[in-house]
Amino acid sequence: MNAVIEAECPVCSSQMIAPTAIPACGHKFCFTCLKGVCMNGMGCPMCRGPIDPSIFSLPSQVLDLKMDVPLSPVVVQDKYKPIEKRDTSPSETPAPSALNLDASLLDDNLPEEKMYWLYRGKNQGWWRFDPRHERDIDKAYNDDEDHCEVTICGRTYVIDFNGQCQYPKGVPTQRREVKRVSSADFDTMGVKGLAGVFVPTS
Repeated sequence: MNAVIEAECPVCSSQMIAPTAIPACGHKFCFTCLKGVCMNGMGCPMCRGPIDPSIFSLPSQVLDLKMDVPLSPVVVQDKYKPIEKRDTSPSETPAPSALNLDASLLDDNLPEEKMYWLYRGKNQGWWRFDPRHERDIDKAYNDDEDHCEVTICGRTYVIDFNGQCQYPKGVPTQRREVKRVSSADFDTMGVKGLAGVFVPTS
């Protein structure tokens, strides 16, 4: 249980993505959560201690660039909760449904190909969005929305699907290119990092 608690970010209450520690106090948070706190002029969310902004300059971590959205917060079933039983006679017991062996072979039952959302960095090169932001972006895209808004480091950004770009809300002149790519294309694009954190290819 302690390991689960330590893996959760106190800001977003989810499992940390790119865990980043504050040098002065050692408290850890998601990289983007902590950067947002710092950009808003606040101290450590846990102890109000100072945050050295230099930790956000060219950060580097060994991460899985294709990581999925962490499954959190963790929900633990109450093992003491009684299981409700229904009093049924043998005649009321439902007959097992027939197993359709062909159903698993239908295209509709095949898992959809994982797609990734990338944005172009200031100094060129491609970076992957935080997986949680990526999930929200892809949902809006699949719902045929023209755009969506996501909050990154405490600032709202517009993802324009028609223009294939992102920009801070209200500042459309500060555009960056975005791209939706397959797993195979992802591997050929030399993605530099995840949500602002450089991931060494070695």
